[in-house]
Amino acid sequence: MEAPVVEARPAATVMLIRDTGAGIEVLMVRRRPRGFFGGLTVFPGGALEAVDASGLAGDVVPGDHTDQEFRVAALRELAEETGLALTIDGVASAPDGRGEDLLFTMRASGIRMDASALTLVSRWVTPEEAPTRYDTRFYLAIAGGTPDIRIDGDELVEHMWVAPGDALVMHAGGGLEMFLPTIAHLRWLERSATANDAVAAAKGADARSVAEPRRMEDGSFVPIHLPADD
Repeated sequence: MEAPVVEARPAATVMLIRDTGAGIEVLMVRRRPRGFFGGLTVFPGGALEAVDASGLAGDVVPGDHTDQEFRVAALRELAEETGLALTIDGVASAPDGRGEDLLFTMRASGIRMDASALTLVSRWVTPEEAPTRYDTRFYLAIAGGTPDIRIDGDELVEHMWVAPGDALVMHAGGGLEMFLPTIAHLRWLERSATANDAVAAAKGADARSVAEPRRMEDGSFVPIHLPADD
């Protein structure tokens, strides 16, 4: 008897990138060695929460995108995990706090995060046979004048700004443990010379297009293209 398919939990993540003299770098974080994502190096992000679709979220993250609650979740998770708030006035330091407490403090402080600062790159759904599944939107954002990063010491152990190609080399050498979606997006980022090039490449991505890897009999996954690809 086959096990029932686990419902995919909605989630969102942010690839925050910046320009350097040698090309673009992306912000990555390493999770503590516990739970489903234990020890993995990933982009900041997490699952949607009820507050992301609340009136409080609307006060802090104004907008009317069709994927608005995913954008709220992406911005909230970025603020919680790294202390960075993508606001209508640029990148700023986020107050301490999580979930509703964080958004309430932001509203009281007059901080309004910018949903339009995010560009959708892809929507990725964990394969049906997986015991834990996510339906994740991957967003791209440009960091300008980034303040100091303050990582969440409970969930994370470190952060790094790294060139996509360098991150892939470290993964291949066993220095960074990653899931397939992270690897696929790093390969996609590696093709862009500048942050603006990456954003331009992502324009027009359709959230209805889903990247869902399929497992082969030998345990490998079939190659797929991200919805943002040509």
